[in-house]
Amino acid sequence: MVAKKSKGWRSGKREGRSRMVQMTRHLVVSEGKETEPRYFEGVRAALGAANERKVAIVVKGTGKHTLDLLDFAVEHCRYAPETFDHVWLVYDKDDFPASDFDAMECKCNELSDGSRTFHVLWSNPCFELWPLLHFRYTSAPMSAAECQRALAQAMSKDLGIEYRKNLGGLFEAVDDKRGEALQRAGRLDTHHRELGNLKPSLQNPATKVGEIFDVIGPYLVG
Repeated sequence: MVAKKSKGWRSGKREGRSRMVQMTRHLVVSEGKETEPRYFEGVRAALGAANERKVAIVVKGTGKHTLDLLDFAVEHCRYAPETFDHVWLVYDKDDFPASDFDAMECKCNELSDGSRTFHVLWSNPCFELWPLLHFRYTSAPMSAAECQRALAQAMSKDLGIEYRKNLGGLFEAVDDKRGEALQRAGRLDTHHRELGNLKPSLQNPATKVGEIFDVIGPYLVG
């Protein structure tokens, strides 16, 4: 009896050859030049060696605000040697015009196409709300200064860490509570929708920062 040749022989392909993994490239562009970039550098470090060929994250802290931040991201994508599949814009409400803050999501939707998606990761009043939600839930409106003080108190009490704007290791310090933070951010979203606060500028406190983990969370080690 003549042995059957494998399908791999007829197709000219070796059996057992692993498929080439398509890398997904992410550009994170933040308004802040200290806290946000350091946090997302921690996210990048958490990818681990096993996922470095699957996901690439480039972090840029710009010091630019809202619509200028979007312009920066578009220009960077235009001239960068690599092609980005996802662009994440990290910015705060702070004291900036509500019209600019609210316009960002619409503009990102207009720029997104089949090859690249622009995402808004806004926080109202400020980025520190996202790490604060790792420790407790609050729906009380607050200023940026109040939010930063609340985070400093929570980190000092729960972790024995003194929070400051350029703190390194923020992601590593709080990430074991990410699941709780995501649930609390979801509660805030529901809270504002029930109140009829549909514009981001009216949603204080609220944050979309956690949405990046819907995409890259499965690749993080730890």
